Amino acid sequence: MAFEYESKTPQDVLVYTDSPIFHKRTVILDLAADVTCGDVINPTTGAAYVAADADNCAVALQNQIAGDVRSLVISDTQCVFNPSGLVVAAAAKDAAYAALVKQGNRIADANTAI
Repeated sequence: MAFEYESKTPQDVLVYTDSPIFHKRTVILDLAADVTCGDVINPTTGAAYVAADADNCAVALQNQIAGDVRSLVISDTQCVFNPSGLVVAAAAKDAAYAALVKQGNRIADANTAI
């Protein structure tokens, strides 16, 4: 995969995971656009998350180029996310964070104790 810049890795996105197995899952999607690690997406469509997606939210944990029938590793549950590693539109940020927390994840801040 060729990207024009050095992209993020899961270590840039995840501060902590409670389980090395259950914090991620793989989905098969038809991607209309490239997805990079840290993108907050709708896991059903692969599109960038918007507030109208409500609780249908996940974080991409790998890079994937656009195309049909693409395998993509995404977040599942029991993750603590580094907010500086997440890529989400400003208008959808609060809704995305709320959806991720509702799924059993947390967003780290300066006071997060693990």
